[in-house]
Amino acid sequence: MKLLIKILILIFTLLAITYYSVMFIMPSITIINNTGVNIEQAEITLPLNHLDFGAIVNRHQNTLHYSLEQNDGSYQYSFKMIGSADIQGSCGYVTNNEIHKRVFIYVNDKFEIICEVK
Repeated sequence: MKLLIKILILIFTLLAITYYSVMFIMPSITIINNTGVNIEQAEITLPLNHLDFGAIVNRHQNTLHYSLEQNDGSYQYSFKMIGSADIQGSCGYVTNNEIHKRVFIYVNDKFEIICEVK
């Protein structure tokens, strides 16, 4: 019985390590809403992925990971704002196999988009 418990603990530990390793390696995009209003729908389109962030409440953020396999291109964003005009455009540059790339897209109170890579 003790051996079974040790094996189960080892399996769960290895699964947790694998999960966090994959999340560390995969590139991600974070949208930060500082507009003063809620974003009704936020979407980012990459050459080989389409990310749907859904609604993002004012002063909150949402992060999604995307595939390492990408063609060269840019981050195409589309934000549907509640009570305001939609915002569309592009920023940044994406290429293949960008390990642990972190992209932050800020939407400020003037509805300007600021892209930052860390």
